[in-house]
Amino acid sequence: MLSLLRQRDFALLWTGGLVSLAGDWVLYASLPFVIYDRTGSTVATAGVIIAELGPGVVLGSVAGVFVDRWQRKRVLVYGSFVQAVAVALLFFVPSGGGLWLVYVVAAAVATASAFTVPAEGALLPALVGAEELLTANALTALNSRLARVCGLAAGGALLGALGFEAVVAVDAASFVVAALLIAGVEAPGGARAVREDAASALTGFLREWGDGLRLVRRDRGLGVLFVVLGVMTFGGTMLDPLSAPWVRDVLHQGPAVFAWLMAVHGAAGIVGSLLVARFQARLAPRMLMGWGSIVAAAMLAVRFNVPVVALTFTFAVAAGITSVASSVGAQTVVQQSVRDEYRGRVLGALGASGSLLSLAGAAVGGLLGEAIGIVPALDVATALVGLSGVVVLRAFSPRRRTAGDAARPPARAR
Repeated sequence: MLSLLRQRDFALLWTGGLVSLAGDWVLYASLPFVIYDRTGSTVATAGVIIAELGPGVVLGSVAGVFVDRWQRKRVLVYGSFVQAVAVALLFFVPSGGGLWLVYVVAAAVATASAFTVPAEGALLPALVGAEELLTANALTALNSRLARVCGLAAGGALLGALGFEAVVAVDAASFVVAALLIAGVEAPGGARAVREDAASALTGFLREWGDGLRLVRRDRGLGVLFVVLGVMTFGGTMLDPLSAPWVRDVLHQGPAVFAWLMAVHGAAGIVGSLLVARFQARLAPRMLMGWGSIVAAAMLAVRFNVPVVALTFTFAVAAGITSVASSVGAQTVVQQSVRDEYRGRVLGALGASGSLLSLAGAAVGGLLGEAIGIVPALDVATALVGLSGVVVLRAFSPRRRTAGDAARPPARAR
């Protein structure tokens, strides 16, 4: 694990991601309070979530085409600078700027992320050896958990001590620092020199976009991955609008316990990332993805139906570890399943479907909680998480077609 962090290019990419994510969480810890303070409306606060997820739904698969056409390192560098400029616009909000500017900034940052997220996932396998890919993904999961824990704490402290302008300055600066770090990565290949007129460029774009969609549709392995990750995402986000009501109305605890549960879950995710990285040689990605989901579902089922505070915190620790194992396994399976020239399109399409299903899962979770009750709705979401794990273990069994077979492109793309 430490040897991988000593590899210059991976270390620059990893550190850049850690810095920018920490800056994001600094902002996310503060922005809801600022919006609610200005409006007194939970609907206005929820609007930021929609602004953040919407661009991914619309642009995800389209952005993936450009990720495969452009040099991925440049996508990350330019995307980070765009996000820094967008976040800097929030300086005008405390000085009387319209609140609409918050939604514009959220959408602009999310638009850039629709390009940078698949670019990072597609670039990573080119920086590390195949035998190090699982460890690299575990370390990437680690920096997201570290950023969340540190950023949330720093965001609240900065907002209280120095005001919203300091929060904006830190987040904008984090994107600049990330861009400078990633600019130092020596990335092999990843771009095609394309000189086309407008008509040829449009035709080429549409052809490559179609090739990526046909790859997903025709290849059984990728098709199964899309279904499994879709079910996993939908079930997981169904939990989000139900968690706080469950803590209040079923566990009979207040917001302090809810906040501590989130903190414990995030800290356990750090431990989970380190464990996966440490024992990656003994772990198959499909096993992590499959059994991680199944074990998580079993613990959630007990946690939601046996509302005891001590048990809840115990399972929050375990869930933090298993969620990392499952997500790292899923990311690695996808990266191993697709050839480099198609990786951006597939990851972009996964991002688009994930954003759409996140919106749908949150909406269905809230509606189902009202219709059948909090605990039954949580049980439905838990069952979907467990089902996704069972499907992975069956579909990618060594006796069946391996995920690596999904690397074959459709006939037209050869």
